[in-house]
Amino acid sequence: MKGVITLLLFFCVVTFAQENQNHEVSSDVKELSDFHEVIYQLWHTAWPEKNIEMLKSLLPEVEEGFAKIKNAELPGILRDKKSKWNDDVVKLESTVKNYKDASEKNDSVALLNATEKLHMQYEGLVRVVKPVLKEVDAFHQVLYMVYHYYLPEYDIEKIKSSAVEMKSKMEALNKAQLSQKQKSKEDKFNTARKELDDAVLALNEISNNDSREKVTVAVNKVHSKYEELEKVFE
Repeated sequence: MKGVITLLLFFCVVTFAQENQNHEVSSDVKELSDFHEVIYQLWHTAWPEKNIEMLKSLLPEVEEGFAKIKNAELPGILRDKKSKWNDDVVKLESTVKNYKDASEKNDSVALLNATEKLHMQYEGLVRVVKPVLKEVDAFHQVLYMVYHYYLPEYDIEKIKSSAVEMKSKMEALNKAQLSQKQKSKEDKFNTARKELDDAVLALNEISNNDSREKVTVAVNKVHSKYEELEKVFE
């Protein structure tokens, strides 16, 4: 009986650890996703119809949704985005206040303008947490664990296996196409993508043959080239 309890405890600990890791490498922010429900009503129904009464009636949902966003904790994978996230949340707070003031004053022009700005800033927050391409997000999930966990601990076996996984993710990323909206950034994107690909290939080779110092340099290069790729879309 004692052995069964020990085994169950072991599986609970492993499951908890896996869930924590899955949350940490996911760029989803539930509070932001939930806020889309009211944003959708504002932007796709009330605003185009210039339905002022509906906009005013949605004020409690706007305030409640924003309060949750303001108190949201970003997952670990978004730690580098925290400063930008905080700046944009402050701007969104100001717009929510303008929305409330216009609603209470029954100022239809100001309310419509605040709605438009609210939608724009919501989309801006989405872009902070979600890369333009799903393939970029998938690549980053692997890199995050390497850069923030496996390298500091120098778990070379996990670094090696992750290097192979990043190579596979790069194959998908190399096939990804930018949307028509992003076409103007295609040349910069292709250059940054090629440099990232080269860095990943170098890491795969170095991690199998070379010293800790060289592996560290190679991982850092992959990380810096990934950051350059992200900056293309800023």
